[in-house]
Amino acid sequence: MSLGPTSLYNALIRRSIDLRRLYQHVARRVAEPGLRSVLQENAAALELLILDLQMQSAARGGRPATQGRLVGPLERMLATWWARGLPVHDPQWIRLLAWREGALLQAFDDALHLAPIEAAVTLGVTRSRLQAVHLDMDCLAATAR
Repeated sequence: MSLGPTSLYNALIRRSIDLRRLYQHVARRVAEPGLRSVLQENAAALELLILDLQMQSAARGGRPATQGRLVGPLERMLATWWARGLPVHDPQWIRLLAWREGALLQAFDDALHLAPIEAAVTLGVTRSRLQAVHLDMDCLAATAR
């Protein structure tokens, strides 16, 4: 079964916006300045990915999403509450971001299976860019243990 590219793109855009906002949120809260820079760079990479998805959607005649999911602010609030009770914040933040990136990659994989062939090709390229960001975060998460 394939869904329309607009709905697939918009679901990925919304999740990507939520992840970018979480990156920005975490970047303001980590103690390590070098980690803060990495998180800001990853947020910027996600911004480019979001713009690319929006352009792909618009090129197919869709109206691209510009906001995250309704649950996004609640997820950030819960993440902040979760981190408050922990003695060391930075490693937990890194693991949370790596986990959330993994969930976004899974959403891309699911979309690739549902997308029409021409949309799947461009989504696959975009997914590979997200995979590169995720590999960086996985390396950070491995060293934070």
